Order: sequence, then structure tokens, then C-alpha cells
Amino acid sequence: MARSRDTASRRVTAKRRPDQIPGGRHGLTPERVEESQRGRILDAITEAVGAHGYHAARISEVIARAGVSRKTFYEHFEDKERCFIAAYERAFARLLTVTLEAFDAHDAWPDRLRAGMTALLSSLAFDPAVARTCFVEVLAAGPTAVDFRNEAVQGLAQMFDAGRLEVDLDLPPLTAVSMVGGISEIIYREVAGGRAEQLPDRVPELMFICVLPFLGPEAAAAELERPRRRQRKG
Repeated sequence: MARSRDTASRRVTAKRRPDQIPGGRHGLTPERVEESQRGRILDAITEAVGAHGYHAARISEVIARAGVSRKTFYEHFEDKERCFIAAYERAFARLLTVTLEAFDAHDAWPDRLRAGMTALLSSLAFDPAVARTCFVEVLAAGPTAVDFRNEAVQGLAQMFDAGRLEVDLDLPPLTAVSMVGGISEIIYREVAGGRAEQLPDRVPELMFICVLPFLGPEAAAAELERPRRRQRKG
């Protein structure tokens, strides 16, 4: 009985999505229809994984959320793993774009890093399902997904490589890699603990950690003090 109640709680009613193409004649090209289907499937698996975790997410739920048939799902993806990896790549590419655009909008490296970090953590807080997909569940999705993840997160290293070039210190190349690893671990713990919405509050602490090896303890401490100074001025 308990098992049947759990199954019922997981059932997703196949309601029409706002972005779902209506049946019948619609005048859209086959390419446009396929693009819409693929996008809805990627959204759906992100939502399902965000709600239940990678292993508990079911293809039946994905197709119900996406408003497509099982046949259509398999026309786009070989299996759940390949679908998840595609969703991860799309989501992380968007996060990286937002982060680096914010980073590039400033001049001084600490200001650039702070802007990039704020953009990243705010984006994750805005969409906890994406946060869980990109920083938690990808690690549970198997070795292929982890390989994609290890390559993708190195895109964030650009922010720290820029710092290495700007400061007059002979920092080893692995400095950037270690910074990305530390940030990823902290994000993982916050998201896995159900605190994705609080990630922007971690910007001062993360800035302290990241600035310390580049600019020293005084500059790092100033990053921790920055929110307090704003509060006092306010």
C-alpha cells in the first residue's frame, strides 16, 4: 500500500506546456518541430532530476512533463543518460555565458571576479533545478557525465587565469584549477543541503577565499567587510 501511494505521488499528469506545439496543422517546419521537442525534453529532464535526483527520475515522467511520446523521446536521445548529459551541457553553457559576460563587464580583476561570482550564484539561486543538475546530480549520472562535467567546469578557470596574468606573482597554473574545484565543492554542499536560494549570500566568503592567494590577506578581508560597509552606509 505504501508503495502504491509513493507511485501515485510521483505520477505526473500530461498537461499541455505553454511552449508545446499544438496538434494538427501549424505551419511549422519539421526542423522547428524537432527543435521544440528537444528543448521541452531537456527542460523536462532538468525538472525531473531537480525534483527527484538522477536515479529516481523516470523517462515516463520526462515525456509527460515534455508533452511528447516515448517514441519521440527515443528519436532524440538514445537513453536517459544521453538526455541528461545534453541537458547538463545546455544548462552549464548558459551559466558560463552569464558568468563570463558579467566578468567581462568590469575592468579591475577583483571587480570582475565579484561580478562573475554574483552572476553565477544568483543564476543558480533563481533555478534550483539547474543548480542541482549542474553541481549535484551530474556526479551521480555515471562516468561519462562526470567527464563532461570535469571539462565544462574548467570554463570557470578563465576568471582565475585572468587574475594570474594581472597580479605580479608567479602563481602556478594549477591555482585556477584549485579555485574552481573549491568553488564547485562549496556550491555542491549548499545545493545538496537544500540551500540553493541562499547561494548569493556566499559571495563575500567565496571572494575572500579566491582573492587571498592573488592579492593577499588585506584585500581578501576587504571582500568580507564589503557587505558590512554597505549596510553601514545604508
